[in-house]
This record gives sequence, C-alpha cells and structure tokens, in this order.
Amino acid sequence: MGRGRTVFVAAFGWVVCACGDSGKAAPAPPQQQKQPPSPPVRLGNWTYFGPAQGLSNDVRDISPDEGGNVYVAGWDALYAKRSADPAFRRFDSANAGLSRRCNDAASMNADPPPTPFFQCPVVAIAGAAPGKAVVGFESMLGQAADAGGEWAHDAGGADVVTFDGEKGTMNLVRHVLTGAPPHVVCDDTHDQWVSTCATPDGWWWNNGRRLFRSVRHIAVNHDRASPMYGDAWMGGEHATLAVLLNDADRRGWVDLASQFGPNWAEARDVWEHHHPAVDYTSCDAAGCSYWQIVGQGEGISIDPRTGAPWGSNGLRTTMVSGYGGDVSYRQWGMADILDLWRDNETHPYYGPMNDRVRALSHCADGTLWIASATHGLASRDPAGRISYLHLPDDSAGAISIACDWADGSVWIGLGTGGLLRLASGRFQVVEVPGAPAFARQPVLRIQADRWSGGPRILYFAFGAARDAQGRITSPGGVGAYDGP
Repeated sequence: MGRGRTVFVAAFGWVVCACGDSGKAAPAPPQQQKQPPSPPVRLGNWTYFGPAQGLSNDVRDISPDEGGNVYVAGWDALYAKRSADPAFRRFDSANAGLSRRCNDAASMNADPPPTPFFQCPVVAIAGAAPGKAVVGFESMLGQAADAGGEWAHDAGGADVVTFDGEKGTMNLVRHVLTGAPPHVVCDDTHDQWVSTCATPDGWWWNNGRRLFRSVRHIAVNHDRASPMYGDAWMGGEHATLAVLLNDADRRGWVDLASQFGPNWAEARDVWEHHHPAVDYTSCDAAGCSYWQIVGQGEGISIDPRTGAPWGSNGLRTTMVSGYGGDVSYRQWGMADILDLWRDNETHPYYGPMNDRVRALSHCADGTLWIASATHGLASRDPAGRISYLHLPDDSAGAISIACDWADGSVWIGLGTGGLLRLASGRFQVVEVPGAPAFARQPVLRIQADRWSGGPRILYFAFGAARDAQGRITSPGGVGAYDGP
C-alpha cells in the first residue's frame, strides 16, 4: 500500500482514532489541576487512588520502578508518585518535556502538517531503575499511517524519562523511534540485519521500516545480575515484540541508525520487530484471497530464568530465540509458536477458537500464565507442558494476569470487571467492602513491586467505564495491595 511497500492485514482492522474534534489527547479536567488532592482510600490491605488523588479519569496502565516510585499511564498525561506519597503528580509535554509527535488525522498525508504537533496519548508505562521509566504512546492513526507522510510514520513511539520524587519533577531523557533504519530490513523476505537485499529498490531497504508506532505494552528486565538488565521489550500495534536495548554499545551493538543522519538518531539501540503472523488463504467461486494476519501486541512477560521475552499477538504466543547478553548477533527468531486453542474452523481469526490472548505473566520458577478473553487460562510449565483452566465464568474473560511471587498465587483481572485470585487450585473472588466504584470495573493491568527492597506490593489499573459511544461514564483508578 503506497510506495511499493508490503502490507500486512492486522487482525483488528485499520483504525483512525476518533478522539474528539481534532483527535488530540484531552487535557485533565480543571478540578484535577486546581483542587488539593484528597487522602487515598485505605481499606484493610488495600489503598485506592482515583481522580480525587490527582489521577486522570482514563487510567490505562500502572507500574512501579526499582526505587518504589509508581507511574500511571492516564491517556492525557503520565502520573507519578513516591510509594508513600498520598497523591499523584501530573506530567506532560508542558512540565516534563514529553514528546509531541501527534497531529490531526486529517493532515496524515501533509509534510509538514499545517497544525502544531501535540503530545500523543499515554497508554503504557514500565518502571525501570530507580527514578527511571519507559512511556508508551498511542499513534492515533492506526495502520492507515503506513501510506501517510513522514510525520505519520513517526507518531507514537516511546519516551524514556527520569522522576525525582523528592523534588516532584520529571524530565525527558530521550524519545524512542520504534523502527529500523535503512539497510536493515529486506522487503522481499522481511529478513533483518542482512548485508544485501534481493530487492535493492525496496521501500524498507532504502527508507527504513516504521510499522510499529502505538506502544501499548512494555516489560523491563529487572535482573541486575543479567547482562540483559534494563532491556525494555515493547509491543502494540502491528508488533508483538520489539526492544530498546540497555548498555547496547558495551554488549556489541553496531549502531546503524547513526549512519543515516539525525532523523534516525532516535532509533538507536532499537531492534524491531517480530510477530507470529498467521498465513491464511480463503477461496470461493470468485477465486482465492491471501491473508497474513499479524494482530496486535497483547502482552509481554520476561522469563526470569533466561531473560527471554514472551509475547502474544492474540492469535499466537511466542518467545524470541537467540537473544541474550551479546547483541552483536541479531538474527533473532521466534521459538515455540503456540496456538493454544487450536483453530478448527474455516478462519483462524474470525472463528470461535481464536486464542484471544490478552496478557502474560511468569512465576519465579519460569511457569508462564496466559489470560484469554474467551477461553479462560492456560499455563506453560518450566518443562514446556501446556495446561488449561476454566474461570468460574469464562464469559467474564481474563484480560490481565500476574503471578504473585510471594506465594505463587495468580491474580486475574476480568473483562466484565473485578478480580479473581487463584490460590492452592481454587478461585477466590476479591471483594473489598466500601471500595470505590472503579474497583468493580475491568482491570487493565496488574504489576508487582518486587524489586525495590521493601515489602512486595501489587498494583492494579482499573479502566474507566464507558457508554456505547466510548464516552467515560465512571472514571478509572488504581489499587495497591500490600497484604499476604
């Protein structure tokens, strides 16, 4: 589509964001900026934070860093606080320098667009070293941007930021272009890091590949004893697994991005991207159609034993093979591509056996838990054996999951709202009397603070409730659990 590039069919369609009159990320309501915050709601071992404690109405993700600071992706901004602080602080492009890479969808083909750039929506967050985090942005343009102008290819991406909780300040370290520079990806085979290409006039070979723009999931390697410490694996629109490498020069990385001018400097130390694409041919009386369904990145988890990242595009779940501390070798592939609920119908996406995976989480022993929005749960034990477990009501759908390293129990966020905990083979409904209304809404993300040296704390991002038009009817919020 456009410029002779290869086109993939994404499982969830081509989308241009409908986000108000211009598509801009909505600013925080005035009362969030002006009224002093209320104390958080403390109920037993639970602490709840919502708009009254400085948060956005539209919570998308939550993550602690290794210093105990907590970050929330709130669509309009990034929110942060120290662990013990009673309220969150709001940070955006104006007071923290977050990147401005989005513009009006109507100007997608204009270079440059006639209107000023603005900050893309903040949809993902991962805490890293103490006071450091990686922020993921929504590009707002969907895959239609594949045929757009230069700015459209660079919308979204990620930011690396630092947070000083004592001073209450945040600063941009760098923007991350989640793409590959020229002479990295060969168009005809999609091979990466090859020295020659059989199609030397190919678009990607000469102009770089920038298909991964909306960064919706991020997982950081927190193992300080590993040479892969600090690597930030990312997934989202079109891409299942991509990585921003930490300490890349010392590990043997050759920076091709710097060889192609300042426009590619933001792609340094980035390896993009893999997805376990599904090839499918459908035929009827009129002929046959070829599909290559790539899906969307739907979850990332890092195996604590090996540092290998696992990811899912919803249809298939896989890990990156060949990746390790030495990154001079870049022909990384995919191993153990899992079709967990095997397709037995006429189409691998539109049929009832679509895996619909929405989240992944490793236990300390390497067991991988997999959450499906339609099938319940699956797990892969350290020997690679797959087991299945139905939810008490599979129609509720599992959309987030976290293995609790404190005792091996598993926390499951339901698509219909609320939480389950799986312990000793039995499901427990997590209900907290008197909890805010948002605690009964869908749980979009569950993350644990197990790296800061204090007691382990689990964090939960409760999404906003919406009407049929997508308007927020009840704000989201976050919960922190410090109990057994």
